[in-house]
Amino acid sequence: MRRRLATSRMLKPCLSRPEESASPMFVMTTSAMPAAGEAEPATRPKRPIAWRLRRIIRTDGMKPVLPKGFETAAVSPLPVETSARPGSSPRAETDCLVAMSGGVDSAVACALATQAGLDGVGITMRLWSAGSGSLSEKARQCCGPSAFEDARRAAATIGIPHYTVNFEAAFHEAVVEYFCAEYLAGRTPNPCVACNNLVKFGVLLEFARALGCRTLVTGHYARVFTDESGPHLLRAVDRGKDQSYMLAGLTQAQLAGMVLPLGDLRKEDTRALARECGLDIAEKPDSMDLCFVDGDYRSFILERHPDGASAGPVITTQGHEVGQHDGLLGYTVGQRRGLPETLADGPWYVVRTDRARNTVVIGRRDELARNTAHCSNVNVIRPEQFLKGASSGLAMCRYRSKPQPAVARLKGTGSMDVEFAQPVPVVSPGQLLVLYGPDGEEVVASGIIEGG
Repeated sequence: MRRRLATSRMLKPCLSRPEESASPMFVMTTSAMPAAGEAEPATRPKRPIAWRLRRIIRTDGMKPVLPKGFETAAVSPLPVETSARPGSSPRAETDCLVAMSGGVDSAVACALATQAGLDGVGITMRLWSAGSGSLSEKARQCCGPSAFEDARRAAATIGIPHYTVNFEAAFHEAVVEYFCAEYLAGRTPNPCVACNNLVKFGVLLEFARALGCRTLVTGHYARVFTDESGPHLLRAVDRGKDQSYMLAGLTQAQLAGMVLPLGDLRKEDTRALARECGLDIAEKPDSMDLCFVDGDYRSFILERHPDGASAGPVITTQGHEVGQHDGLLGYTVGQRRGLPETLADGPWYVVRTDRARNTVVIGRRDELARNTAHCSNVNVIRPEQFLKGASSGLAMCRYRSKPQPAVARLKGTGSMDVEFAQPVPVVSPGQLLVLYGPDGEEVVASGIIEGG
């Protein structure tokens, strides 16, 4: 099929040997963590990836034991292998790990990568279970047994080994606790960005490297390519599914280890390819972005932090107290619900929260607008764009919001000031600001909004 062949050609650079590439994906570790007390000679032929996985996942009875560096992750004591090619020995330069969620996107990404010549193993990340608290309906869809079984069947259809790996501890620390802490501080978190940066392309990418894999394949809708200047991250062809915003916090080293086969496809094309590949999940509904909360954030957070909410004053931007709030975690910039019922002459909006004074500040809609944003935790993917001190482009202050013309300036280590051409309606502390190039295609830099 012409569309699939085009995608295969897009993946071909991943198959070159490191010494032939101007910017290799990363240096392979061919020893891939031998068993305790045993060193594998560098001259020994590379074993099949499933064999190396078993060597890394050494078990003591039913208790998984992982090598140093993976203490935050645990592996299912009964991994299910569904290899259609037992005993196969993938070429060292084509080894990959495929993140398989049980959805159609990751399954098609796996099929395209396999067709392009990559040979590896499918991994489904177990991020949530009953032991982590009550499962939301969304968590049952993407983190429950049915999702694991969908991924296993997809891997079997494609013909690669599949394992379910427990990363609950890493997910809880990097995503769930971050989510709670940000809301408790009166900020607006973006847990999906944290999950991509620290779990999917953090812990999982390191796990892939421990296996000796050169690449991590996922079903994200974005485009990554590498030239002599390093990795480039671009928006997906399907703007409605584009996830470059979610990946904008990834470093060049992380981007260099990624293969995203769906960046040039539209969602309808992905489903058509799934049907052509015989995948029975071709019509499976898309998963929701926030998988572990059904919508009642407050109850979810207070269940884990019972003392996290304390009452305090609600004041106007002029300093007049107009009521009381029952905890900062219920208020984010721009919201209208939950404000004192005695307020007159509305509408009123949350303009900011003051954690030091445990205060919610409200004002009129025009008081929400900001001409500037100050960002911390800045990640620069294309540093050459700042050679003249400032970079002009389009800034996105919230996922799927309209990009706004802006100029960004780096300020010291890890900080950035952004000036918008026109006032932006809502600039929420805690959200990710992503700076794209002037044409809105390529990600230049990103940072966490601290204020306007």
